[in-house]
Amino acid sequence: MSLPSSTTLSPFDPTRPVRELAFIETQVGLNQVRFQNRRVLTPTLDLKGYRFKAVIDFVVVRVFTNRTQFQWVQQELRTVLPRDSWITPINPGGGTEAHEFDVKIQEPGSTALVAAAIAAVGARRGERKKPQLREIEFSLDVYSRDGADDKREQMVGLLQRTYYAETKRWVNELDMPRSTAAFTAHSDSVLETAYLPPEMGEARDPSLTVRPEPEEFCSPFLEGTMYLGERGTSGMVRIQNKERDQQNPSKGTYKKLSPDQKRARIEVTLKGHDLEELGLRELPDLESFKYAKLQRQFFQFMLPTFADPNYVENSVLGAATSLEEKKRAEVFLKSGLLALMRRDEVWGKYKESVRPEIKKVFRRKGWPIARNRIGRGSTSTMVAYEALNKHIATAFRHLGERERRAWLEK
Repeated sequence: MSLPSSTTLSPFDPTRPVRELAFIETQVGLNQVRFQNRRVLTPTLDLKGYRFKAVIDFVVVRVFTNRTQFQWVQQELRTVLPRDSWITPINPGGGTEAHEFDVKIQEPGSTALVAAAIAAVGARRGERKKPQLREIEFSLDVYSRDGADDKREQMVGLLQRTYYAETKRWVNELDMPRSTAAFTAHSDSVLETAYLPPEMGEARDPSLTVRPEPEEFCSPFLEGTMYLGERGTSGMVRIQNKERDQQNPSKGTYKKLSPDQKRARIEVTLKGHDLEELGLRELPDLESFKYAKLQRQFFQFMLPTFADPNYVENSVLGAATSLEEKKRAEVFLKSGLLALMRRDEVWGKYKESVRPEIKKVFRRKGWPIARNRIGRGSTSTMVAYEALNKHIATAFRHLGERERRAWLEK
């Protein structure tokens, strides 16, 4: 039985066009034992029709000055930066005076420019302590070379379905992959949020099957924003169809992007321990930073693989395998890799919990207990989406080259 090989990309707004994303089914061409007799769905989207660019969205730096007010900090920043920055006093006293400020510099031309701006503050307002990096948001922008809406939205759907993150970062339900959208024609419309996987594990209704059916999953909204990770936490990911900029929800204002500015976008916000693990603690650390680390840790794309029932000797087991793998493919196409990983992970934990009882039954019956030493679960049998990862690696290499030039010119 062949796997399903296409999916519709559905918008939240019913007046918007529906797109389609197609895949081709092939055998996994790898020699490792865990990939024997497995199939993979590879996207057919031509990546040559896109331009990839990695950028820094914003940098938050904590400065330690002599006692002053935020407007004087802003004044020094203006001597270097082309636009005002967000400045937050830390533990302000009377007259909003403080010794510490968090400075958020948006869309910096380079981190070298950030360092120059912060140095200007220290030169005039004092530097009691070295400035600290508090938060950085990195983004990957993917532009359709011809500016076509359908190609951009196909890329959005592809990124939504193939983005990979380790499940150890999923601490609670608020971390789970989800999608939000609103009718863009109405500035006062309420955001709709849909979690891609249904409730599982202990929270799941006991009357339902342990492994949810494909129809229980939700598709990410094509024109909305897909999230992974709780809001405000380090490592939160946003995947979106970027058609607007400079949005102010309270006023209902925004800048509509031109066709050549519209893009598929992935944003990853890092702070605290994630920055420290990357070796980013103080501003000078950015001068020698290897941006390839970001691609390896936070901008990876993978494809699930599926067991081939044609190689199962028992016909009954082969039929069951065929049905289950078809369901797994449907979940992947509908909701993406993250949702499928969640389903496989919960099923794996359930099997581990009942394994002792199953072994007891086998021993009573005198049946042999097979020892399967091949990696189990969706993670062990995934393959890298090499074609896409190569484009992204190039984008981050170019970001690193731009940054090095900026620091040399500083």
